[in-house]
Amino acid sequence: MHHYHRLRETLGTHPIGAPESEEFLEILKILFPPGEVEIALHLDFRLRKVSEVAGAAGVPEEEALKKLESMADRGSVLAKKIEGEMAYALLPVYPGLFEYPFMKGGDDETRKRLARLWHAYYMKAMAAELARANPPWNRVFPAEEAIPEEYEILPFEVASQMMAKASDIALANCPCRISAQNCDKPLDVCLSFDGAARFLSERGMARMISLEEAVEVLKRSEEAGLVHTGSNSAEKLVFMCNCCPCCCHFLRLITEHNYPEAVAKSSYRASLNSGECIGCGVCAEERCPVKAVTLEGETAAVNAEKCIGCGLCVSTCPTGAITLVKRGNYQPPPATAGELVKRIVGNKQKSGIGD
Repeated sequence: MHHYHRLRETLGTHPIGAPESEEFLEILKILFPPGEVEIALHLDFRLRKVSEVAGAAGVPEEEALKKLESMADRGSVLAKKIEGEMAYALLPVYPGLFEYPFMKGGDDETRKRLARLWHAYYMKAMAAELARANPPWNRVFPAEEAIPEEYEILPFEVASQMMAKASDIALANCPCRISAQNCDKPLDVCLSFDGAARFLSERGMARMISLEEAVEVLKRSEEAGLVHTGSNSAEKLVFMCNCCPCCCHFLRLITEHNYPEAVAKSSYRASLNSGECIGCGVCAEERCPVKAVTLEGETAAVNAEKCIGCGLCVSTCPTGAITLVKRGNYQPPPATAGELVKRIVGNKQKSGIGD
């Protein structure tokens, strides 16, 4: 079987999935060029020491190391030192194969070609694959300025408190906006944590920052009208994205692909006091990323079911007519990333969804 078909099949065993597509095979040819793809075929999603990979591939260890390092520097595979020896693993499609090469930068023509291919793959196959996850992979965190004080606030609901759990934080440019180029929102707002942060910073795809700097990124993102989304588990964060509805692959599941539950909503929803609304239209026209707020006559109206609870409408309302209230049917996130994956895989199996 063709090397790239075999690699695609292996990537498809990850819970994120990797649906068949000619565009995805072309992406793999860029990220795993001939001479390197043969080595990648001996990887899976567990870290394997270079000596083990070299033995399985039947090549000298020095040759395997050189090719694996080339792939790691490109953002095609994960790398980590274990017991003094380098080890490598495949990356899932998200977060990984899509994001990391765009974070790396590099040749402009290659970037443009990858952007075209990823767009086609997303529209043809990957959007539907991402939307099948139940529970969703990502969840919304409300803008902290908008969180009301009168409610009991759990730590997993607050982005800054979740970030404070991390030992390392890195900041990178947003791969979705680099790829799509549909808006002029800030680029340097993509946060990663702990192992992911260390890998990205070591490979020149991100830079390490302090918690205080990360909190400033959140504030800057809120001002720009970006939605905080992150890992859908209560334990810890792997990443924290600051998303626009025109570029983000996950928010576009809602805004373009009609999958309203594809991103887990926050525990809040917007509520309007029509008596205080002056009908300025800022919430509806500039701030709501999913068009849950509309202007009807001289006042705004909120579609509670459509609202994702990001709070962006609250922070710019000149009269305080919009506030966040607790969502009545809120389902808390899975306790850990492992539990999230277990539930997604289990629900896929129940639905008869496979690679």
